[in-house]
Amino acid sequence: MKKMITLIGATIGGFVGVLVLHGPTQSTTLTSASTNKTSGSAKPLTAPTASPRPKKSTVSNSTISTPSPVNGSAVGKPVNYGYGQMAVKVVVANNKITDVTVSSLTTLESYSAQLEQQVVPVLKSEVLQANGTHILLLTGATYTSEAYATSLQSALNKLHFK
Repeated sequence: MKKMITLIGATIGGFVGVLVLHGPTQSTTLTSASTNKTSGSAKPLTAPTASPRPKKSTVSNSTISTPSPVNGSAVGKPVNYGYGQMAVKVVVANNKITDVTVSSLTTLESYSAQLEQQVVPVLKSEVLQANGTHILLLTGATYTSEAYATSLQSALNKLHFK
């Protein structure tokens, strides 16, 4: 009986630990499960913000200019991860990511270098398709995927790419 109670307690503790480590992160926009009664579509919910909302102001006789397109290339900061260090270079033309390469890579073992050869082309494809860093992390290469995305975001920030 004591073993059963210990097992149940350990299971609950492990579950709580997983929820704490991998639970939902704070977000500025949440999606509601309820639907709009008139249209049947999901209603977005906004999370509370710490800063007060700015007062509305009126603008008369002014023109709204569109931002100029982002063009250029940049190398992201080198990111240390469990198996080495990686820096990513991105090329942007007319607000579209046209190329992503690994500009520098240092691995601690040969297996990591082989993994990079398999993972990087998949990550590149994801980035080009998403036109940003909203990519799926690859199972079995989580640290590599996170380092790639972090360095990529650093490069995009240098270009002021949104």
